[in-house]
Amino acid sequence: MRRGRTIKAQLRFYSLLLILLPLALSLAAFYGVLRTEGLDRAQSEMQAELRHHRFDVERWLGYRLADVVHVSRTDAVRRVDLPAMTRDFHAFLDAHGDFRSLVYVDAAGRTVVDFDMPEGGVDISDREYFLRARQGQPFISRVLVGRTSGKAIVIFSSPVLNPQGDFAGLVFGAVRIDALHEMVSSLRRTPVDPPFLVDAATGLPLLAPEGAPAIPLPADSTVIDGPVPYRNRDGHRVLGVGLPLKNGEWLLVQERAVSDVLGDMHRLLLLLLAVSGLTMAVLTPFLLRLARRVTEPIERISAMSERIMAGEYGNACPGLDAAQVTPELERLYRNFCRMAERIGIHVGELERLSGTDDLTGLANRRLLAEEGARIVGICRRAGQPCACLMLDLDRFKHINDVHGHATGDEVLRRLAATIMSTVRSSDFAVRMGGEEFAVIAPNTDAVRAMALAERIRRNVERIDLRQGGMPVPVAISVGVAGLAAVPRHGSGPLEDLLARADNALYRAKQAGRNRVVLWEETVHAAPEDPAEQADRVERTDAEEPGKEPPAPEPPVRD
Repeated sequence: MRRGRTIKAQLRFYSLLLILLPLALSLAAFYGVLRTEGLDRAQSEMQAELRHHRFDVERWLGYRLADVVHVSRTDAVRRVDLPAMTRDFHAFLDAHGDFRSLVYVDAAGRTVVDFDMPEGGVDISDREYFLRARQGQPFISRVLVGRTSGKAIVIFSSPVLNPQGDFAGLVFGAVRIDALHEMVSSLRRTPVDPPFLVDAATGLPLLAPEGAPAIPLPADSTVIDGPVPYRNRDGHRVLGVGLPLKNGEWLLVQERAVSDVLGDMHRLLLLLLAVSGLTMAVLTPFLLRLARRVTEPIERISAMSERIMAGEYGNACPGLDAAQVTPELERLYRNFCRMAERIGIHVGELERLSGTDDLTGLANRRLLAEEGARIVGICRRAGQPCACLMLDLDRFKHINDVHGHATGDEVLRRLAATIMSTVRSSDFAVRMGGEEFAVIAPNTDAVRAMALAERIRRNVERIDLRQGGMPVPVAISVGVAGLAAVPRHGSGPLEDLLARADNALYRAKQAGRNRVVLWEETVHAAPEDPAEQADRVERTDAEEPGKEPPAPEPPVRD
């Protein structure tokens, strides 16, 4: 026996598994819940913080645009008073450090007042902010690259109307994007990474170097990759949140390192693992002791059973320390010892009263009283049919007288072999005594019992036995009876069944022998020929498997 399959080894293994598995599952579930809650909580905090940041950024952009709108509505600009306009522009740039330049563009789209441009100006009539100005709309551009400076800028523009209300050009101010970034970074109110701006169309951060990875933006652009962390442009696992700006053209993004979000949770899990390990270290000796107290008596009982199997019934039970085992196991051990003693006393008697007939190898009448009663009882409790076939050799005395008793014994052996080869494995065949045999057929109604009896009768007729060159005719009569709902003969269902089958056998003898007769209580009509009935049942079984055979015709009373 392999050591890993012993009770002791399995008890220890499953005891430890009973502790480890729930603990591991609990820790895994605890980790999953804490991680999800931690990420959700961090995301909610970041979203709340980012809403404040977005408000500040939108207000800052609105103020810059309002400044440009105010300049576009001054008298100097509306009258296109270039000297006055130049003075006002210089004063504006001195007072507003966020603006890199302030430019007036005429109605044809050429720059007129531009401190960074050469005289003669530049044609910007193809720029989007100029086209928006012709439509009378103030406008904030996307990130552009200045034609003269080559730096990333954002244009704030406003149309200019002359005193008559006609379009007279526009005024735009250029703000460096790094100034916008500085403003966004200054909004940080909590100890997390500062927010930054992302182009919603490409997912790239503004002013991102060439080849920089895009931020994983979802379809609604409100939460970056949901609550699932991702790797940012620096390769760190972060949790990100994004909110739209400037009519959805930009995103204001906040990222936070996962290690910062889940740091406290990891420390708590390590503490729980340490406590769990300490608990296991304390409980393991108790588990081993319990396994020993359970397995020691079982091992002793197993050794006793092996000695009993070897025929050593007289050995006394070894002593057992009752203080070292549980009361249930102690009782089991003591009961097993008493049972072993009883087995030793009665085994000789059981061997003497063997239930096998020496001549035929079938069960004898004594075994029928036990096994037959058990089979009949099972059928009655299950509501299943049960039949009895009572068989008797025809003119057996004549066979003994003419051919000798040795031939008679051979006929009995051939008959027993024919019965066993014909009945089912679940049927119980018995030699009642002399030339009389019986078969208890569970789950068999009258029709199938008659068919079985007829098959046995036919097979017996085919027995080819010769003595001194002369054939020995062998034939049987069979009485068949089914299990009655209310027993009327004998002291129980089995005795009633045997009595009625025996009565049917008597009627078969009276009717001329070598035939099958079914016992019935009240009907006295001529029975169907058993051979024809057996053929009909067999044809029905072959043609329609699983279909219940028809009820037999009632036999005639003698």
